[in-house]
Amino acid sequence: MMAEIPRGRAVCRLLPSVSEARGEYRALTIGGELTKVVRWMLSGSPDDYPRGIVAEWVGEPDWRPVEFSPGADEAPIVGRRVADEFRADFEASGSLLPLTIDGKESEDWFLFLVEQVVDCLDTSESSEPEWDGVIRQSVFRPDAVPWHLPVFRVPQSTKLYWNEWAADRLRKLAAPDVEARLIWSEDPSRVPHPDPWSF
Repeated sequence: MMAEIPRGRAVCRLLPSVSEARGEYRALTIGGELTKVVRWMLSGSPDDYPRGIVAEWVGEPDWRPVEFSPGADEAPIVGRRVADEFRADFEASGSLLPLTIDGKESEDWFLFLVEQVVDCLDTSESSEPEWDGVIRQSVFRPDAVPWHLPVFRVPQSTKLYWNEWAADRLRKLAAPDVEARLIWSEDPSRVPHPDPWSF
């Protein structure tokens, strides 16, 4: 069952935490395979749909695995526990695709492919997309934001926009590995992060 949506409406970016509480950890990365994901996002063609994405571990085998990694801003990687607990929400916005690890399709690790593209950006108030798809200042039309979805994309970018209710839930599920930055809020008293897409 999908989570109930709180009344406060805001949009965030999820990114890997820099907290020292993370300790030693290892994470899956898709490296150059991200090109396949972005190509499909830009073309929308079924022929470009990313299949058989290969991932590899970064970090020592005995370190704690990261169960949800926003990784690149287009392609989060999800472990089975987080996938199972957040599955209905993930599937409302896209698909969980098994990753290929060490030559085998994994039953425990997935690429989360966001398929929902929603035209909700206020282009007159937002900055122009940069070469890498980043929109430094994103302003949304509140009546057009898909508040029921955990995450969505906009036609102008390949980056992912998380509704705050979903970002909060994922931060708790995947603590201490994820942090969120406020991109935009319906509440004018809340100040967005000055550069939400930086590291």
